[in-house]
Amino acid sequence: MKNSYKILLGGISLFGIITWFTLSLSYDADGADQYGFPLKFYTKVSGYNLATQQGGTSTDFDFLALLADVAFAFAGSYTVFKLIKNFNRNANV
Repeated sequence: MKNSYKILLGGISLFGIITWFTLSLSYDADGADQYGFPLKFYTKVSGYNLATQQGGTSTDFDFLALLADVAFAFAGSYTVFKLIKNFNRNANV
């Protein structure tokens, strides 16, 4: 497999893994669901006011933060690929 495909698949996988392990799910109990690392690109907030007997929900999506998180994952994938390639080259000498 070409190196670029390995980096592409690694970046997508790393993005999914990082997002999965760093998500915060507390929406059901007057809280917020937050996705993204190192930047939060999606947030959904809920709350209930006892005085007014009303609940509310709001969502926030930041496309630039999503792009930054994806770039972070691809940079990590590229770095890991280069380190493995360098390690294998040095081990064969």
